[in-house]
Amino acid sequence: MSVSNIIIMLLSILSIFLLSLLFFIPSDSEVYRLITYFDFILCIIFLFDFINQLRKAKNKWRYFYTVGWLDLLSSIPMVSEFRFIRIFRVFRIFRIIKSINLLVNFVKVNKAASLYGFVVFVVFTSLILSTTAVLFFEKDVGNITTAEEALWWSFITITTVGYGDFYPVTLIGKLITSCLIVCGIISFGTVISFINKKTGLEINKKE
Repeated sequence: MSVSNIIIMLLSILSIFLLSLLFFIPSDSEVYRLITYFDFILCIIFLFDFINQLRKAKNKWRYFYTVGWLDLLSSIPMVSEFRFIRIFRVFRIFRIIKSINLLVNFVKVNKAASLYGFVVFVVFTSLILSTTAVLFFEKDVGNITTAEEALWWSFITITTVGYGDFYPVTLIGKLITSCLIVCGIISFGTVISFINKKTGLEINKKE
């Protein structure tokens, strides 16, 4: 168990939540397209995790035939041609349930490291919720009317760059923007702290 395992476990739960949302959203809406974009990003993360797990496995064939094939299939995006593969994403939850005890023990022993994993999850969740909410409230009254514009707005906002070409005009949109800016500041501060700590440990080991 490691920080990356915690992140993948939490993101797997998030991906199931996104899949569930699609059953209640019209497939021709911009919000639907936005969620599929986020699912694509999650699938890229899952694919890199599969490659990493395969690379680290002592017996690569054993890993692939036990759980690796499931990890690979669940990293396929929600495109219409592969919708039937969505069911494999659900099986990730069963793997998570089996790993609950390991997760609890890891968190107890490595509280600081676990915090960074949860921060990544909170940031990703906040990004998805805020982007979806802004698109929902702004699409009819503001200048954020498409999934692509909402994604660009969220990236610029959470990185605190503030490019200014797309911005909310409703009160709710402005409140969401403020929350996302604060989330970005906190998350980047946490990430920098984590990198500094890891770098310091590596330097101490070499010395």
